[in-house]
Amino acid sequence: MFETSAMKELHRIQEEIYEETKDMTPEELIRYFEETAKKVERELEELKKKKKKEIIQ
Repeated sequence: MFETSAMKELHRIQEEIYEETKDMTPEELIRYFEETAKKVERELEELKKKKKKEIIQ
């Protein structure tokens, strides 16, 4: 099967997450994903602010 670079990147990320979380308890796993989601949310907000500044200028 042909694997695009995007698919390779996705598989790499999945492996990375697995390695980080494989020994976690269910509670730790929930906390991990909650913290990761909050981090992504903050990063998206920063990108929105940056984009607005670029549009205004």
